[in-house]
Amino acid sequence: MKKMKKLFAVLLTLAMVLGMSMTSFAAETSYTSEIKVTGLSSQEDETVNLYAAITLNADKNEWVIAEWAKPYIRLNKDKKKYEITDEKKLSEVVSGTPIQQTHSAGQTEVTFDAVPVGAYVVTASGNKIAYAPMVAETYNADETYMQAKNVQLVAKSTGYIVDKSADDNFVARGQEVTFTITTTFPSFDVADSADNHFTIIDTPTGLDITDVTNITIGGAKTEDYTISEANDGKYTIDLTKAIGTSNANAGKTVVVTYKAIVTADDGYSNTANAYRNNADMGHGDEKGYTGNIVLTKYAENGKTVLEGAEFKLYKATKNEVKADGSTVSALKFIKLDDGVYKLALANEEGTTDTLVATNGTLTVKGLAEGTYWFEETKAPEGYSINVDGATATVTESTTANVNIPTSLKDTKLSALPSTGGIGTTIFTIAGCLIMIAAAGLFFASRKKTNK
Repeated sequence: MKKMKKLFAVLLTLAMVLGMSMTSFAAETSYTSEIKVTGLSSQEDETVNLYAAITLNADKNEWVIAEWAKPYIRLNKDKKKYEITDEKKLSEVVSGTPIQQTHSAGQTEVTFDAVPVGAYVVTASGNKIAYAPMVAETYNADETYMQAKNVQLVAKSTGYIVDKSADDNFVARGQEVTFTITTTFPSFDVADSADNHFTIIDTPTGLDITDVTNITIGGAKTEDYTISEANDGKYTIDLTKAIGTSNANAGKTVVVTYKAIVTADDGYSNTANAYRNNADMGHGDEKGYTGNIVLTKYAENGKTVLEGAEFKLYKATKNEVKADGSTVSALKFIKLDDGVYKLALANEEGTTDTLVATNGTLTVKGLAEGTYWFEETKAPEGYSINVDGATATVTESTTANVNIPTSLKDTKLSALPSTGGIGTTIFTIAGCLIMIAAAGLFFASRKKTNK
């Protein structure tokens, strides 16, 4: 009996020690987790915030819900765990001082270490991209005892900055322009879904896209794309193959470079849209402009307009055109209307380098900046050609097409030829001289005979 009492005492003591140890272990347990946010834009510095919606009171072993979050969190049916009823609204009412992390341009993720166990609303903010709020629950609700877990979130943007730029915004018809589209690779809720798509669609006006020269993702050249052109001129760059199965490219900078020929005589406009699963995530616009010259042909009084003058136009000065050994050629044009011409494209049919003024004016369209010289090749009837020609300088504009006026005066011929031409006059004078000479000889011969 005494042995039993001693054994019971030992067991009781051991139980007390174990109980105290377990209490000690529980008190020393640190319920912390790691939250990693990926898929952030690499284009700029961004701030990521964690707002605590549910936290753990370890002393009382109970959850504490933030006041701002209470309308959107409730106990489940068995009253054993909390659940979030409306993540969207919960994200809209965040309050308090967040835990913050900032990532630099070139990075696409941040990691929060030793985060107290609970539930958090995660927001990200930058100047170029807007992100949808996220919710991270860092406890394993399915376990019997409290158990923290690490969480990885993929930031999902609600819109992208799609930047569109051109290497020249004041152009000539027929000029080749290089365009650059810069945007961000999106993230997908289910990265390996066969329904995922990522496309960039370019809609050019007054342009003919000729070649995509380079596409990079995160600075690395990629071949994971296809290109198609619709009948309406829209140009689609499909980057779906680059999505992969793990959102590995999410947040990385995408740069597309391509070339196009200006086909309009009044400039161009261009819009690039980025689509994630057919949802428009943002767009970028670019515009280009051209110059026009309007030449008016006057009489020497500077008021009377003259009809019927013809010209050639050079993108050069008179001295450059007339210099010894000059190879400057006259520009070629397409006639749009009487007295109105547009600069011709290379190999375009129906071109001419002879420009005819109508009603005293001549308009040439689709010119880039520079100095132009009009050479008069035919003057109006009764006037002499002005060998000086007319010079006009087109100056660059990045806001509108420009119209440059210039003029040229012709003078009347000093004397008009007699009817029949100058050759007839010469013969008439010669005939008269011959007749006078013959008459003189006749009278001289008669006088001699009388003697």
